Amino acid sequence: MKKDKGFTLVELLVVIAIIGLLSGMIIISIKNVKAKSRDAERVSEINTIVTVLSLYHNDYNIYPVYDGYITGTDSLSTTLKSTGYITVVPTDPSNSNSSDCGSLTGYRYYYQSVNGTDYYLGYCLETNSIHGKTKGENSYVP
Repeated sequence: MKKDKGFTLVELLVVIAIIGLLSGMIIISIKNVKAKSRDAERVSEINTIVTVLSLYHNDYNIYPVYDGYITGTDSLSTTLKSTGYITVVPTDPSNSNSSDCGSLTGYRYYYQSVNGTDYYLGYCLETNSIHGKTKGENSYVP
């Protein structure tokens, strides 16, 4: 009897199925890592904005009066850039709509100061990966 060398069709299908399963798990894992990375960037940018607002308040004894989303070209961004505290006001890395963000319309930074004595800074996270923060709408109030 002559024995053929090679793989059977069943063996090849099993290997292909295993490779497909592993690649699917890797793709899902990478997607989750990207979301966690964007959340870390959001928290870092919010901390930058808070620092710049503190510097502004130390010099002018008031916070900028503005009610709206931070776009980088809005009046709050223009005010902060004109003082020299920051050259580019950060905006959300995804800047997209989402229903997961509570009263916010999506992944955007929201600033509100009506009288200049205090302010509300709202932002949305995609995951629960940041200690002390939850998925969805979060805020900073001094």
